[in-house]
Amino acid sequence: MFDVLGMLGLVLCAILFGWLFTRARRAKLQLLKWGGMVVSGLLTLLLTAAFLVASVGFYRLTVPPQKYPVPEVKLAVSPEQIARGERFAVMCPLCHSPDGKPPLVGQDFGKGGPIGTLYAPNLTPAGEIGDWSDGEVIRAIRGGIHKSGRPLLIMPAEVFRHLSDQDVQALVAYLRSQPAAGTRSPATKPSIVAALFVGAGMFPTAAQTPITQPVVAPAEAPSAEYGEYLISILGCRVCHGENLAGRPTDSQGPPAGPNLTLVLPRWTEQQFIQTLRTGVNPYGRKINGELMPWKQVSAFARDQDLEAIYAVLRQLKPLESPK
Repeated sequence: MFDVLGMLGLVLCAILFGWLFTRARRAKLQLLKWGGMVVSGLLTLLLTAAFLVASVGFYRLTVPPQKYPVPEVKLAVSPEQIARGERFAVMCPLCHSPDGKPPLVGQDFGKGGPIGTLYAPNLTPAGEIGDWSDGEVIRAIRGGIHKSGRPLLIMPAEVFRHLSDQDVQALVAYLRSQPAAGTRSPATKPSIVAALFVGAGMFPTAAQTPITQPVVAPAEAPSAEYGEYLISILGCRVCHGENLAGRPTDSQGPPAGPNLTLVLPRWTEQQFIQTLRTGVNPYGRKINGELMPWKQVSAFARDQDLEAIYAVLRQLKPLESPK
């Protein structure tokens, strides 16, 4: 988890330019003296600041903001629980499969780039979760914490923390039931570039505050109450904003979704359901499946679920889109 070479490189470069600063001070030619002092001094300060920011980043990548105990859970797996968990795992292939389909053998987000080795791990029993307890897997899903206690990255725990105890346990039961496939993913090794982003607050870890009370989902019905639960666990607000009025197009994170408060109240319930079933909106426009995972939502949701979500969306008051 620590880029020794990268950090050492920053230190050595800072020392080098610090030494050049002292050399420039002794120069007799004024242009060389002051020019050298300004350039070498600024670079020394910049590299020192980068070292400090990266140090903060590596600390945040290693230590969660607060202790998150492992839930004491031991699943009593049943076929019904596995089948339920399979529904809730519908989004997992988007990150944990190289082709967006099962098996969940993982994929490398870093792809040999500047952020280092950053894998969405193998979630089949062949992966490291085969050695984890049920509580440790649940903590990773809802708390964004690795078995080792370090925070996870690129894990939507801020969404999955809303999963009820019943549903997260069903998800774990499904993950346990998969046939072993692939190999264990390489260990995460973020580079100094990743640490700089994390240290500067531009790329948060997945660590969440501990869940200390039972989480119970509303009764499954075409109601706004159950619709709110589904909107939360499907991550609609990640792209469409907290109030579903959209997000600024230049904001960090996933692609900004449209302002649903201006769109959905105009649609009928049937138009909404048909849009998510076919990927074509009421105006004949195809939805980009890479930006809006309508296929995954459709695979997860029964008509009753979509009716519940629509019960929330039709009540939205029009809001101005953020700029």
